[in-house]
Amino acid sequence: MNKSKNKFELKYLLATIGGVPITIAPWNSDLSTPEGVVKFVTDILNYAIGLSVVVAVIMVIVGGYTLIMSNGDPDKVSKGGKTITAAVVGMVIVFVAKLIIVYLLEKILL
Repeated sequence: MNKSKNKFELKYLLATIGGVPITIAPWNSDLSTPEGVVKFVTDILNYAIGLSVVVAVIMVIVGGYTLIMSNGDPDKVSKGGKTITAAVVGMVIVFVAKLIIVYLLEKILL
């Protein structure tokens, strides 16, 4: 197989984080205007949310696996349930934080 083709496929395979496409656009944002700052911060938040979604899904899978493999052991059942709960609560916190940050930026800067 051609090496350049492998690099091309790997580049586009790694071009998303949690379904959010990675582009060069946020790094070239015009930070001299309030709209540019809001766009830059929003883009960074979208990348962070995409990454946190991936982590949360992994944690739900780990918690579910712990529950399945617990064989009725109360400590393992509790640990698996707490892992799933922590992943869901973490995602709620991330989404609420994004809403608050974007709201404040739009009210303060725009």
